[in-house]
Amino acid sequence: MSISAPNSPEHQSSVIPISLCFDVEPDERCVNPNKRTPWSGFEDLYGQFRLRRKVLEQAVGSPARFCWTLRLDPQIELAYGSADWVVKKYRSILDQLIAEGDEIGIHTHAWRWDTYSQKWIGEHQNDAWLEHCVRLSCGTYEKCFGQAARVFRFGDRFMSDKVMRILEELGIVCDLTPEPGHIAVRRLAAEELTTGWIPDYRRVPRSPYQPSRFNFCKPARFIPRKIWILPLSTGHVKDGNDGAENLTMVMGFPFEAVRQLLEQNLMSDGRPYIVAVARTDVTLDSFTRSQFDLFLDHLANHPLRQRFRFTTPLETLRLLNKQFKG
Repeated sequence: MSISAPNSPEHQSSVIPISLCFDVEPDERCVNPNKRTPWSGFEDLYGQFRLRRKVLEQAVGSPARFCWTLRLDPQIELAYGSADWVVKKYRSILDQLIAEGDEIGIHTHAWRWDTYSQKWIGEHQNDAWLEHCVRLSCGTYEKCFGQAARVFRFGDRFMSDKVMRILEELGIVCDLTPEPGHIAVRRLAAEELTTGWIPDYRRVPRSPYQPSRFNFCKPARFIPRKIWILPLSTGHVKDGNDGAENLTMVMGFPFEAVRQLLEQNLMSDGRPYIVAVARTDVTLDSFTRSQFDLFLDHLANHPLRQRFRFTTPLETLRLLNKQFKG
């Protein structure tokens, strides 16, 4: 793909794809396996977005399409009685989102229930368990929708070469997991139990690529995988101590930080694009809801809004790279 310089006429006039992606999951990360509580966040966010979609469409002058990735993994199977609970419970909502042109993908976590401690463990070290999580999620999706999922995002930034190979085998076209710039860590929340490591993403490209078969963090040089990686939008935000912290563009994070990330990514050296994510419980907390609203208002009133297109991840890939055939 040819890359235009930031100040070139092509760069200044080209369409800027913006993918807003929502992880459709329980309101709590470590759910009580004995209570099948409704996913109030998803219900509320869906109601919000029926109006938000129209506002964003009016702002950019074109249809707005989004991405919703579903939890269909063993945690859901144990806590809710079946891996496809979200589809059964919210089928009418999902059908409406599909009718609007939105992409329905998969968002898998590796939570395993430990009967001894009576706690969930993020099992990132057990290859057999990881494979089970991915295959259950993808198989459940295909049974529910009659076709293989095309978009996938692993929870908590986890990914491995083996998982990437399985995703390719199962027909996933686009993975949204890597978040460029982040260092390897054991877990994202100090109070949670995990095994293994979340990968080092400091050398991951900040543009779409087909990964190497030997290192998913690197573009393939010769024989690429069929799957594409669309890295999330990240950047460095001042931390108040004359330093900078690498952050991912998560809707609901403090607006000023997300605004900085947006502007950094819009001024990127290559063809600009945005992939921002959020959990579907983002509107349940008053603070995260206010920051979420500020971000969407900012997009609707941005000076570059006439160049914005609210697209699914696959549409974003098509706009960015002519080699993408998905």
